[in-house]
This record gives sequence, C-alpha cells and structure tokens, in this order.
Amino acid sequence: MRVFLAIELPLRVKRQLDAQISTLKKEYAVFNWVAKENFHITLIFFGEIRRGPELDKIKQKVEEASYDVNVFRLYSFGADLFLNSKIVLHINFKREKTLEELVSKIKNNLQIEDQKKFVPHLTIARYRVPSKQQYFHLKKKLQKLSIDIDLSVTKIHLFQSILEEQKPIYKKLASFPLLKQIRS
Repeated sequence: MRVFLAIELPLRVKRQLDAQISTLKKEYAVFNWVAKENFHITLIFFGEIRRGPELDKIKQKVEEASYDVNVFRLYSFGADLFLNSKIVLHINFKREKTLEELVSKIKNNLQIEDQKKFVPHLTIARYRVPSKQQYFHLKKKLQKLSIDIDLSVTKIHLFQSILEEQKPIYKKLASFPLLKQIRS
C-alpha cells in the first residue's frame, strides 16, 4: 500500500484555492489538475509499505512525535513550479518552525534519512516538460497569480493512495491531533 503523511485542508480552503486557480485551470486545461477534494500538503511520502507491523510502527512513531506539538497556522505566498521528469505546479507556504520541527522529529523517530530539505507546498497540477519558451511564460503567469490562503493546522493524517481509473483516491488511515494552545 502507498502511504503518506499530510495536512488535510478544510473544505472552505479547498474551495477558496480552487476558485483562485480557476483561470489558470481554464488556460492550461491539458494539464493534469489535482481534484480539489485531493488538495493536501504532504509532510512525508513513505511509498509502498506493508500492512501490519510496518504500518503500525509508522502510526506509533508519528503519534510519539506529534503528541506535544501545538496547533499552528500556515500562510500561502504564491505559486511556482518544480521541474523534474514533469513540471509540478504548486502553492508555496511560508516557513513554519513548528511544522519543520514536527517533520524532522517524525523522520528521526522513523530513522528516515532524507537529504532534501522539507518545503511545505501543495501540488495543484502536473504536466510534461514544456519548451523553454512555454516554461518561462508559465513561470511569469504563476508569479502574477494571487493566492491567499491561511489555515489552522489542528491535526495531521496518514493516508493511503489508491489508484482507481488513473485517478488517485486518498483513504484516511489515521489522524493525529495537535495540542490546542491555552491562552492566559
């Protein structure tokens, strides 16, 4: 089973984001756009794991790492793209120390050695690598795109990714609530 740890966006935020990228979706209709129901911020992608002890260990270590972490907020600051074997359009989020420490703690607990620095982002679309001209045109468009999202993160979730008819469906396997901050 393919498993990942993520922040699930509230329905209100999913709708808000979908509305903010609607013009871009129309203009680049050939892209593989992520369905708004699937909008999430991946914290750790575990890949293929086995049910049973391996899944149980992940749940236990995530719970241990997150039990004393306070609720926090995330704020978007625009859109950009990654260039790998495909282009990946994504929404950037401001750095959040609590989130970075949480991801690092979970990776340490699970002894995951990851050379890549964690960058909070939300994938909105994928497509084949464009020509240089198309790439720069798209990059400019994304820089002009106004994305205004903020959300309170009160829990993180472990999801299973299931491919049905070439579309991913995310099944929630476990949720890990964060501490509510007590104001004095």
